[in-house]
Parts: sequence; C-alpha cells; structure tokens
Amino acid sequence: MTDDIGELMSVVAHTMGDVLLRAPLAPTEDFFDCGGDSMRAVEVLSRLIERYEPVGEDAVERLRSELLTAIFDDASPAALASVIVDHRGVEVET
Repeated sequence: MTDDIGELMSVVAHTMGDVLLRAPLAPTEDFFDCGGDSMRAVEVLSRLIERYEPVGEDAVERLRSELLTAIFDDASPAALASVIVDHRGVEVET
C-alpha cells in the first residue's frame, strides 16, 4: 500500500502541476497557494476521476464528491491521493 500511495501522490502532483502549467507540486504543497482556483480544481478532479475510472456510476459520484470535499479541505497531492486510496478499497463490483 505504501508504494501505491507514493505512486498516486506522484500522479496527483503531476496532474496539479500540469493544470497550473508548472512543475509537479510537492506532496504537502497547497494547490490554491500555487495559483490554483476553483475552475482549475475541477479540471484536476476530472482528470483524476478519468484516470482511476471507478467501477459503477455510484462509485464515480462517490469519488467525485469525496475529492471535491478533500480539495477544499486540504488541497495537497498527499490528501487527494489518500482519498483515492481509501476509495479504491470500497469499489463497487459489477
């Protein structure tokens, strides 16, 4: 699981950096302090949801909701990666 969270953190950091047109964020760096705004936050979340493709419509909505809450509570790559890891443990089976 440690490798998984590290890999996810890297993906989130790179995604945030891409959206902000800069280098990847550090694990605890705040997206909004780096120039992010709500429109860019939505872009980050859309890219992450598309990349991790939760199983089932309910799972997509749940992940979207959890990421949206998380990015306004703690907009760091580490925080969002943690949400994705937690969500992966409760994916809906088809």
